[in-house]
Amino acid sequence: MADFIDSSSAQRQVPQNIDAEVNLLGALIQDAEGFTEILAILDEESFYLEKHQIIWKALTHLYRQGTLIDLVTLATTLESQGKLQFIGGKEYLFNLIESVASSANVLWHAQIIHSKYILRKLISNSNETIRAAQDPAASPDDILQESERQIFSLAEKQVRDSMRPIETHISSLLTKLKDRRDGITGCPTGFTELDSLTNGLQPSDLIILAGRPGMGKTAFALSLASNAAINFGRQVAFFSLEMDGEQLVQRILASRAQVNMSNIRSGHLSKDDKQRVYAQVQPIIESKFFVDDNSDLGIMELMSKTRSLKRKSGLDLVIVDYLQLMKTGKEENRAVAIGAISRGLKILAKDLRVPIIALAQLSRKAEEKGRERPQLSDLRESGSIEQDADMVWFVERPAYRTHAEEDKYKAQLLVAKHRNGSVADIDLVFKPEFTTFYNASPEDLMDQGNDFGDFE
Repeated sequence: MADFIDSSSAQRQVPQNIDAEVNLLGALIQDAEGFTEILAILDEESFYLEKHQIIWKALTHLYRQGTLIDLVTLATTLESQGKLQFIGGKEYLFNLIESVASSANVLWHAQIIHSKYILRKLISNSNETIRAAQDPAASPDDILQESERQIFSLAEKQVRDSMRPIETHISSLLTKLKDRRDGITGCPTGFTELDSLTNGLQPSDLIILAGRPGMGKTAFALSLASNAAINFGRQVAFFSLEMDGEQLVQRILASRAQVNMSNIRSGHLSKDDKQRVYAQVQPIIESKFFVDDNSDLGIMELMSKTRSLKRKSGLDLVIVDYLQLMKTGKEENRAVAIGAISRGLKILAKDLRVPIIALAQLSRKAEEKGRERPQLSDLRESGSIEQDADMVWFVERPAYRTHAEEDKYKAQLLVAKHRNGSVADIDLVFKPEFTTFYNASPEDLMDQGNDFGDFE
């Protein structure tokens, strides 16, 4: 087998900065106050030299014990651990102190050390990937998932300069209030009561839209997405792991043209139906609605695609249908894997400053006899989903449980969790033949040009 490892890479210097390590450790021995700033940045592995790892570990031990840090206490601790001679004795500790004039740059040195550590880990992870890929029995999917997991783990460790004076946040808030229109500060959904409750979907929010199969999760998500993209000109990215792009377009056309979905699917359309469908084609084409129907989507690929889209043309809303179908890494169990995905989606929402709606399945407990409504504990496979979510919505259709004709068009969106506001049960109308949801109030229905006959 050909060796794909670049032999010259072994000759290259491993990323490290010994001067930064020396200056940081010397500064901390002089003045331990700097620990407060850098404990969140560095750990033992961050240091390149083993003796610096040992000194860091001893320093953190003293700091967490509340013991005064100086040359004597550090040397005593290292001696009690049998490590003093290994690191070069008291003389090396004295040299560390002598090498530093001031502890003023301790944070800067910590960031340099951390960046070199991240680069070393990237090299190490890449070498592991290369070795795994050279195995004759290698599975590309397994290797990609493990590589994805490792890189995502590193990305979470990356330190960002996010500390800002509070005045910058006040300025940002005042700008938003100045630009406010009709009480909507976020991305509008087209559902009047929901927009009133949330002031539009807010940047950085992770929203879980959950329900049992057949409740209409995808239909509601598509209704909301098409409202945002077509009615309000927002840029929407819809990731569909279950349905292909053509099926999604069929649903959008049926919804907006109010033509029976089965007729669109079969192509048996009346002249009036055709006119109604064709009238909706141009608004859909002109909208900023992007669909990705890759059914083998992982969290890292999702991050890459959404960041690229936002950089190129902007982004206002991301929808993932659905969370439990996303490709996972080699986590020890399913709950851990799903938890990693939900955490990744929350991080992405904050990084992109856009709301993300992730559809999710409920466990079978939600269908138990005597249960009238789903609960947060019904979220399937991971409690992390509820923990990471800023809002949790449940789609409910009484007809699904009662099979009664009078419940045929009734629906509700149950806002079961709302981190920044109140919860509510929002009445909606569901038209199964159009596979879409509408506002429930008669005035809203008339404004939308919908005719539901004797529904009221």
